[in-house]
Amino acid sequence: MPRTRLTAIQVERIKPPKVGRVEYRDALVPGLELRVTDKGRKTWSIVYRVARQGAPNPAGLSLKGKLRRMTLGTYPLLDLAKARETARAALRQSEEGIDPQLERRRKSIVGGIGSNNTVAGLVSEFIRLHAKPNTRKWRETERSFARHVLPRWGDWPIDGISRGDVISLLDEIVADGWPYAAADVLKHLRRMFNWALEREFVEYSPCSHVTPPVKASARDRVLNEDEIVAVWRAADALSYPFGSLIQLLLLTGQRRNEIANMRWGWFRPDGNEWQLEIPPDYYKSGRPQVVPLSPMTVQLIRGLPRFNSGDFVLSTTGGRRPISGFAKAKRCLDEASSVEGWRLHDLRRTASTELARLQVDPFVIDRVLGHAIPGVRGRYNRYGYLREKRDALESWAERLQILLTDKDDDWSIPDSLVNMQLVAR
Repeated sequence: MPRTRLTAIQVERIKPPKVGRVEYRDALVPGLELRVTDKGRKTWSIVYRVARQGAPNPAGLSLKGKLRRMTLGTYPLLDLAKARETARAALRQSEEGIDPQLERRRKSIVGGIGSNNTVAGLVSEFIRLHAKPNTRKWRETERSFARHVLPRWGDWPIDGISRGDVISLLDEIVADGWPYAAADVLKHLRRMFNWALEREFVEYSPCSHVTPPVKASARDRVLNEDEIVAVWRAADALSYPFGSLIQLLLLTGQRRNEIANMRWGWFRPDGNEWQLEIPPDYYKSGRPQVVPLSPMTVQLIRGLPRFNSGDFVLSTTGGRRPISGFAKAKRCLDEASSVEGWRLHDLRRTASTELARLQVDPFVIDRVLGHAIPGVRGRYNRYGYLREKRDALESWAERLQILLTDKDDDWSIPDSLVNMQLVAR
C-alpha cells in the first residue's frame, strides 16, 4: 500500500469506492491508516508491533512481536490532527513494550471500577460485563459475593488481595458452617480474577493454586421413611411459609427455586383437578413445566394465606417478594427433626426414589421431574404425559399419607421452631 502525506482537505474529499474498501497509509506517522468503505464510513487505525514481545534473535535480544491493528476512531469525530496525536501516543507505548490496545482496555475497566480500585468495584463490573451477559445464574453469583465477599473485602484494593487472604476468607466461611458455600465463593472468585487478569487489570490471580475446602461430588442422599416423616412433622410445626415450602418440595419433586417463586397465577384448573404451570422463564431447562397436583397438595395449597399486595404464594412480605433466607429455616428443621446430612435438593431425589419404589415408569418419573428428553425422542415426542404424571404424584401422596399415619405420634414442637414461627409470621 503506497504512503501519502495526508492533508485535512484530502481526507475530507476522499470518496468511497464502488465496492469493498480502500486504505490510505499516512507518510508522516508510520502505521497510521485511514480505511474508507463503500458505505462512506472513514475509520482511523494504527498498525504496530510491541517491543520485546517477539522471539530472540541470534544475538539473544527479543525482537518486536507480531503485527497488530488497533482502531482509533471514525472521521470526522476524530480528525487528521487528533488521529496523528493518538497514533503517536500508541506507538510510544509499543516502543516501551506496552500493548496500547490492552492498555486502553485496562483503563476502560479501571474507569468503570472507579479510582479507588476496590473489590466492590471489581465485583460490580464483573457482574455487569461478564456474569450477567454470559451466565444464566448470574444472580446466584451476585448473591454469593454480596453475602460472603463484600462484607469482608468490599473496600480492599484489588491489587492487595493475596493467596493467603483468599485462604483465610474460605476458612472463615467454613468456620461459620458453610463449607459448600466456601467452595462456591472460590469458584466465583477464580472466574472474576481470571477475567480481570485477561484484561491486565491485575498482574496475577490470588486464587491460583488454592484448592476448594470441600470436594465436589455427586449427591446420592435419599431420606428413608423415618426421616421423611420427621422432616414432614418438623415442617408442619414450622408452618408457613418455610414449612409449606418443604412439604411442597416433597410432594411435587420440583426444585427449590421453582416452588419458592410460585405465583397464584400459575395455578390452572383441569376439570375437577388442579395443576401448576411453571413458565419457561422460571424453569431451569427453559421449557414450561406442568405439575399435576394431588388432592393432598391441593389441600395444602388451599390452606395457605393469600395477600392483596402481591401474587407470590410463599412470602414473608405480603406476597410482594418470594421467600428467601432458607439457611436459617433449614438449621431449625435439622435440629427439630434430628435428620442430618441432607439438603433441600435431596427432597427431589427422595420423591424420585419413592416414585420408582411405586414402580412408576422411569420415563414418567423424568417427566415429573421436568428432565429434558434426549435425542430424537425429545424432538418428536411432544406428548405431555399429564395423566401419567398425575397418577404417579397421587400414588406418591397416598404413600406419604400412609407413612405419616403409621408412624408413632410422640413428637413435640422444639423451642427453636416456636421461635422461628414467630419470626416467619
